[in-house]
Amino acid sequence: MKILVVHRQKMVIDQVKSVLQDNSPVVIHTDSGLDGLLTSRIESFDLIICGTDLPVITGFELVRSIRTNSVNKNVPVIFIADHVDAKTEHLGNALGVAGMMAVQDVNIRLADLVQERVKPEPDRNWDDIVLKSRLN
Repeated sequence: MKILVVHRQKMVIDQVKSVLQDNSPVVIHTDSGLDGLLTSRIESFDLIICGTDLPVITGFELVRSIRTNSVNKNVPVIFIADHVDAKTEHLGNALGVAGMMAVQDVNIRLADLVQERVKPEPDRNWDDIVLKSRLN
């Protein structure tokens, strides 16, 4: 499974890696919305996890751009917010996100949400692809 994690806090990125380690993920991470957007336009992913409050562009703007012009138009997105309120849920639902959770719930809910909502492409061996791209 190849995952793009876009979050400003390194601790959250490490937490996501730890929670999903049973899925043997290849995790690419960026710490700004703009870097996440540029990465999502040139590489395919099985899942995108992003914060709502990102530097440069917000997570909501990131997902809107991915949905309109990206190779990842139909990839599930999970939002991680500091606080999930009605406005955040409304914006996430309007963008068609697969799930939304507060930062403190990552350890509890993320693995189950990924198991329910994400179906990685079975014919891809991401470790081989990443290794080859780093060698070139």
